[in-house]
Amino acid sequence: MTPLGARATDLVVWWEEGFYPQEDEAVRETIAAFEQDTGKQVELVRHEFDQQTAAVQVAIDAGRPPDFLFGQLAEHQIPRWAEEGRLVDLTDIIGPFKDVFDADTLEFSTLRNGRDGRTALYAVPMARDTTHVHVWKSLLEQVGLTLDDIPTEWDPFWSFWCDRVQPAVRKALSRDDVWGTGLPMSARAIDTRVSYTEFQVAYGALWASGDGRLQVDDPAVRAGMIQALDGYTEIWRKDCTPPDSVDWAGIDNNKAFVGQRVVMTINGTLSTTNLLKETRPDDYHDNAATIDWPSSRDGQPLPIYGVLTRGAVFAAGGHVDTAREFVRFLVADVWLAHWLSFAGDRMLPPMTKLIDSPFWLDPSDPHRMRSAIQALTRPRYDPYLVANRDWRTTRVFQDHVWEEAVHRVAADGISPEQAVDEAIARIKQILSE
Repeated sequence: MTPLGARATDLVVWWEEGFYPQEDEAVRETIAAFEQDTGKQVELVRHEFDQQTAAVQVAIDAGRPPDFLFGQLAEHQIPRWAEEGRLVDLTDIIGPFKDVFDADTLEFSTLRNGRDGRTALYAVPMARDTTHVHVWKSLLEQVGLTLDDIPTEWDPFWSFWCDRVQPAVRKALSRDDVWGTGLPMSARAIDTRVSYTEFQVAYGALWASGDGRLQVDDPAVRAGMIQALDGYTEIWRKDCTPPDSVDWAGIDNNKAFVGQRVVMTINGTLSTTNLLKETRPDDYHDNAATIDWPSSRDGQPLPIYGVLTRGAVFAAGGHVDTAREFVRFLVADVWLAHWLSFAGDRMLPPMTKLIDSPFWLDPSDPHRMRSAIQALTRPRYDPYLVANRDWRTTRVFQDHVWEEAVHRVAADGISPEQAVDEAIARIKQILSE
């Protein structure tokens, strides 16, 4: 990694490392195209997914932040950096292309500068994460089941994997080391929060509403969150997820699925199935499937947990004009769209017009097409909108409040009620600091 004090001649870009080689190659191609187009030199610095946030804070404290930043975890700090006046207003860069982006992505990226009280576009929408269900179709077929046998109602859906699929697959394979689901129970894995949040959505008990209101003091919401946590951790109590899921890191559910230790898993991007694309194409195309979510417990279509990932330009980076030029290059020259496609399509574009296209709806790619159809037809839930109202709310994500609640029930054996009350108390403490 480039030393903190090193500076490129014209631009310093920090872009997190990808989950697989195609992502990294796509970033290098994007940077090379910008250099060729402008004749300017770019210093590209890469950090691992879970290390970038700390590295950025060190750079900020040293007065040497990057010029442009993109990272899924580091971006959680963008509302705070905007509030502190550290980011560059990109309204004049993105504004001419506002009709290209989905309106909600621009709303999410319109943030308050606490130094002057203004709100403006202090971030550029880069990608959408959406939450998917992946299944080993081939394992189901070994026990005489098909995708059509999977229930479409919430409670029967989860019972299917634990009570019917797991014992049947274990018997067919003569193995006890395969599980019906790969649900993380770890306090470290973001996927724990993603998965449990989908349970909150299904139970109609969201700690933060879709329009940014905190709801933890509502008795009905509290009761629903307890039921959702009880339902989620019941998977653990049934021994229906691997024992080491209490210690999983962010990629371990991917590994468990690829290794066929689990029959199904949930993931916030397409990174799970994309691990199969190059090395095991038959598994990718024929044996694994991305399926529809079941309905919510009330029988209505389940809103899909999704997160907008944004990029930002730091005012103290030293090359503001070139960084703004880089943002314009990404948006105006369609390199943002190209990066998302040739990066292995792990994340979806922040514009519906692009999702509704032959590339994303290609029937020869079942996983990409299914994710696109889901994004086009399902309602969404993105709790990060609440962070636009109060940047401190991002600490709920950074401090792993809900991951810890899940872990406390699974690993420590406390009740879901106690775990939810601890989470509520922590959220209130965060917002009071």
